[in-house]
Amino acid sequence: MTLPRLRSLLAAIVLPGALLAPVARPGGVDRAKEPAGATRPASPAARPDCAPLPGGPPDVPPRLRDTVGLNFSSAALEAGDSALVEVCALVDSSGVVREVALRGPGTPYDSAAVDAVRWWWFEPARRSGHAVAARIVVPVTVRPPRDADPIIPDVLALAESAEARGDARGAMDAWTGALNRAGIHPAIGNEWVLRARILRIAAGLTPPPAVPLDSQGRALGAHDRMLRDISRATNADLARTLDRVLLAAPWYVDAYRWRAAARAASGQRAGALRDVLCYELAVRDSLGRATADRALARLASGDTLSALTLLKY
Repeated sequence: MTLPRLRSLLAAIVLPGALLAPVARPGGVDRAKEPAGATRPASPAARPDCAPLPGGPPDVPPRLRDTVGLNFSSAALEAGDSALVEVCALVDSSGVVREVALRGPGTPYDSAAVDAVRWWWFEPARRSGHAVAARIVVPVTVRPPRDADPIIPDVLALAESAEARGDARGAMDAWTGALNRAGIHPAIGNEWVLRARILRIAAGLTPPPAVPLDSQGRALGAHDRMLRDISRATNADLARTLDRVLLAAPWYVDAYRWRAAARAASGQRAGALRDVLCYELAVRDSLGRATADRALARLASGDTLSALTLLKY
């Protein structure tokens, strides 16, 4: 099967913009669980309500900007049925989803849908012309790729199994194997949840996982070049170099920051924003977190020059 054919099979989500609407019912939303894999773990906690934040519904609700796909376990591929999964998302004033929970569990795709929406990007809600945080109901119509072959070996199942028995390094290896199939195998359409799992595991390992010397060399070379050249074409090339680094060593925290800078300089705002979220997830110092927060705000507003300046130094 050709790569274009495989990529075309990743169109597993239908989300009409008209279906996004705030819901004014009392209640709250739980913080999202750590991104789940795909061996059909227990569904995330559910809340049937999706109350507006204090101050009431905004004048203009969040509007979808960019999505990512879903990851399907072999069991989910065998199920093969379409399903509607409704989630409640808290979208912050940068358009980033900060909390997400099911409104009603019961499908094989609940966890995968929650994992996907966690990485979607929205135009933020507005009140009196200002960007504000808001809760919205997000309906996700899931259609598994029907003619996809099973994942062999099922690296998603292997990763979940390794985590369940406390084998952190085995789990990280399996998640990394799954990441290397993202965008190639039609059942793996969400690379970001895989990256988040790897970064969380890596943060708990002692000693931390080493970055291969050749990957370090490529990343540092790309960083040195971006300090001297802000052209769009050069940074698009640097982003591709860092793509390869972050497939070999997806726990390399600084490489996410540098790839975000390269993507911002080359017009890839959605990818840059998700790289910053990965950096924010993994960085441990307060300065790094503050830099990530400022960069997210700049990217959301379209000020990519300020964002890349923050990120590349």
